[in-house]
Amino acid sequence: MKFSELFKPAYIGKLWVRNRIIMAPMATNYAYTNGEVSEALIAHYVSRARGGVGAVIVEAACVTEDIGKEGFGQLQISHPRFVMGLSRLNEAIKAYGSRTFIQLFHAGRQTTSAICGGQQPVAPSGISCSIMKELPRELTTLEVKQIVNKFSEAALYACRAGFDGVELHAAHGYLINQFLSPRTNQRLDEYGGSLENRQRFLLEIVNEIKEIVPEMTISVRLNIDDFTQGGLQLEESLKVCRNLEKAGVDIINCSSGTYESGLKSIEPASYQEGWRVYLAEAVKKVVNIPVMTGGMIRSPEFANQVLANKQADFIFLGRSLLADPEWVSKARQDKVRDIRPCISCNQCIENNFKGQGVRCTVNPVTGRENIFLKKAEIKQSARAVVIGGGPAGMQAALSLRRHGLEVILYDREPYLGGFMALAAVPPHKKRVVAWRDYMVRELDQSGVEVSLNNHVTRDLLMRIKPDVLVLATGAEATHPFIEGGDHSTCIEAVDVLAGKVDLSAQEVVVIGGGSTGCEVAEFLSSSSKRITIVERESFLAAEMERKNRRALMNRLGEAGVEKITDAEVMEIKANQVHIATAAGERILKADYVVWATGFKPRNELFRVGQEMAAHVFLIGDALKVRGFREAILEGEMLGITVAGLMG
Repeated sequence: MKFSELFKPAYIGKLWVRNRIIMAPMATNYAYTNGEVSEALIAHYVSRARGGVGAVIVEAACVTEDIGKEGFGQLQISHPRFVMGLSRLNEAIKAYGSRTFIQLFHAGRQTTSAICGGQQPVAPSGISCSIMKELPRELTTLEVKQIVNKFSEAALYACRAGFDGVELHAAHGYLINQFLSPRTNQRLDEYGGSLENRQRFLLEIVNEIKEIVPEMTISVRLNIDDFTQGGLQLEESLKVCRNLEKAGVDIINCSSGTYESGLKSIEPASYQEGWRVYLAEAVKKVVNIPVMTGGMIRSPEFANQVLANKQADFIFLGRSLLADPEWVSKARQDKVRDIRPCISCNQCIENNFKGQGVRCTVNPVTGRENIFLKKAEIKQSARAVVIGGGPAGMQAALSLRRHGLEVILYDREPYLGGFMALAAVPPHKKRVVAWRDYMVRELDQSGVEVSLNNHVTRDLLMRIKPDVLVLATGAEATHPFIEGGDHSTCIEAVDVLAGKVDLSAQEVVVIGGGSTGCEVAEFLSSSSKRITIVERESFLAAEMERKNRRALMNRLGEAGVEKITDAEVMEIKANQVHIATAAGERILKADYVVWATGFKPRNELFRVGQEMAAHVFLIGDALKVRGFREAILEGEMLGITVAGLMG
């Protein structure tokens, strides 16, 4: 077997696990608002268990009723009434051979009173989180001991529900981590001060669980480095790891970062694959129990090498399994090219931040398993024509083909992917090409007929007479009309990314500070003399997911890109851009001006198409300019829509 280290069985304590790949606990917001297990949640986990993971760590389940919750769609494990639903979840996962853990959780100060039923959040000390901006109430010593009991009671409920083990969430700035960190724990009782006192809360939880349910396997997800000034750091974390081993913990799940550390717990695309493996490697040197690592691990080759190098004993996968639940089975069969790649766009966690269920840009089925996995085939013979080979068109063709239609996909370009190739040009976006290539291979294997370099006309549609016509013709760049001036040095952002013009050693003004404008500015910053972004709104890349946006803004600052917001372009002259700001008018020197002011739908065939087919659909940017996620979702939904109309 090619990835032999990944597929070696192993023990966690006394628990035999079929391979070394663990599904990481990821908050999904799929539970009912009362904390009960939902059918959507079960379907989500079953899909990953069916894909072959060795064990599933079910997402953070709150051990207290209200106070301590992180979100409205969070699981609860705070009362016996939750055992029935958790038991159904556990059985559904185990039916596919995966071992089961559930993560026990208390948010501490990293929540709000709105989420906690109007109650003030609690913490080791009355120090607010700079991100949440809500002052927590300091727990009394008695309350600390009561929460210890809540964790052990939750472990008992997990045992009753049939889980093989529990994981204590002692990472990412939540309550247990808050006790461990000198930055957030300034208590004067036996739970504060020295490391011995700060780790007491965690160790008491472990000891109580060992006493009440000794048969349960225990994992601790521990921050090996908070990456915050004055927070928990490597030296102290290693001491905690040794004490956890002495207390009987069976595995340490190594993590890092808090809300305040920014990008160290849920990384943007700019981070290197496996960048934090070194933390697990350090832990492995001081303990004899298994050690788990992960975070930005995308490829089976890399994961296998980590195990071969003895840097860790298990690999956890998070976003990679959202993108492709079959990651494990495809790796086992050495079908690596067939793994749908995660592009680290972080739209999954962005949905969570908004209080919505997790969704995936590249995998429209994630969170919708109950909808999309119940395929209804079209019995009658029918032909579909899809015009446009971008992400919406490709996904629509695949979906319609799976539902039983004969499908022809046309594109006027000599390649598939639409703007995907250009989207991959800016720094840290290369995984978009891997995703495009994956979709092209899917089309090759699907039976969809693909016709490139083919401009679809009325005559062609009249000859084909499709039953279903899908217009996924995308969008085209647009920019505002500015009267007069010299526009001879103005070019479109898409032409810059396509390499149609060389702007090396030039002074460039980018007009438009959305995600496209900012990414083009970064792309140019490595070779151009000076880059300035001019944006009429108050924020740059306001529509962008916050983790990747923050990383991009940091890089633009480091590259010396000037960012001008709340500005209006008044006139463009030879080598000059005149702008108006609140502080007055400015004249910017510009050898070239790059338009990055958006796109407009290209759907001129829609009216003609309505005369050519009984069922006509407009999807993706041809309907409304948005992003990849909407394009893929609309393409996938089309199969269900057509099946409902023609089934």
